[in-house]
Amino acid sequence: MSSTYPRHVAAPRARRVTAAVLSLVAMLGSLAAPTSAAADIEPPPRPLIEGPVSVDWPAAPEVAAPVHLLVDAVTGQVLSAEGADERRPVASTVKILTALTAAANADLAEEIEIGPEVLDVPGASVELLPGERWTVEELLEGIMVRSGNDAAIALATGVGGDTEGFVELMRRTARQLGLRVGASGVEVTSPSGLDDDQRFTARDLATLTRVLLADADLRAIVGAEEVALPGREPDENRNLLIGDYPGATGVKTGYTEASGNSVVASARRDGRELIAIVLGGGPDPERFRDAATLLDHGFEAFESRELAAEVTLLVAGGTRTILTPRADVVVPARVDVGFEIPIPIRPPDAGSVPVPVRLGARQVATVAAEIDPPREAPTGDGAGIGHAVAEGVYAALRADHVADSAQADPV
Repeated sequence: MSSTYPRHVAAPRARRVTAAVLSLVAMLGSLAAPTSAAADIEPPPRPLIEGPVSVDWPAAPEVAAPVHLLVDAVTGQVLSAEGADERRPVASTVKILTALTAAANADLAEEIEIGPEVLDVPGASVELLPGERWTVEELLEGIMVRSGNDAAIALATGVGGDTEGFVELMRRTARQLGLRVGASGVEVTSPSGLDDDQRFTARDLATLTRVLLADADLRAIVGAEEVALPGREPDENRNLLIGDYPGATGVKTGYTEASGNSVVASARRDGRELIAIVLGGGPDPERFRDAATLLDHGFEAFESRELAAEVTLLVAGGTRTILTPRADVVVPARVDVGFEIPIPIRPPDAGSVPVPVRLGARQVATVAAEIDPPREAPTGDGAGIGHAVAEGVYAALRADHVADSAQADPV
């Protein structure tokens, strides 16, 4: 499974401003290397801002489904949610985990001979016949584009030895991605989702989807408008948003009587990618309409920012530099966000200092900024006169500001 988290967020054009004591340098993890068996895959990066905050946060749009979740694909930030932690059957959307597990444990070009286990599999089918030979990639196309339950069983048997063995691999993959597996968390019981004993939350599906979209091969499969399977006529994607909703990139539909109509939908516009999850929806096209409403809300009401800051303090005989890590965040449109760096009266020689992140007037997160070891002070007026002292001074760093100066004059 070859994947690297893409950087979809485009940095805003920087504007230069004057500041006395700060300099802003305007600003995900990787999955495992390719392997043919039992690859370890890693959880997606955690968001700096965990979810909606009460101040300046846009109200969620009205959708008909009882459970929904809107997530930024790059940062993992939750932009809107209802019932996102409710454990429930999610039908064929479980095939997202099926695809991740297969890609982590088999080469996509590997051929699998179809066995009798595909006969009489209920629900959506690609009409596999025993004795046919399909590659893992072709089976994944049948699973993710056409929701073939027979393809899911064939893939599970070919990769895991049998369905039970593959389900154990699915549980392993879920654990590696940071999901809790068991009675109080994810319950995996089949590779197809037909078994309504399985339980996932919308938040679980968001984590799985972020990982899938980070894999170029799987992304191409779930975003295909149609698929030409071996010996079959081309068939359209069962996700009706593909080819219809602007920028749609995937991912998977699902339906059983117990789960209702569900869809995990993703779309990318202007360098941003969002994931909308709708569970328990009514008759079609309601789930697709709900997903489109959520995606519209995310693109229209929010924007991406890149934050980073570097503050250099001039002290006796040298300088101290406070450097924040780069942070990608998604915030309500036209709302200020930035670091607020405390300027210590006596900066330590090295170490770290906690730095608040403020959205408008509210602190919403904290990062650890590093303090570089002392450096030789620049020559010129004021150098070498006592310690730099900034009593109660804070540098409010905005995502689209780059300061011209970073020195605090000695006093």
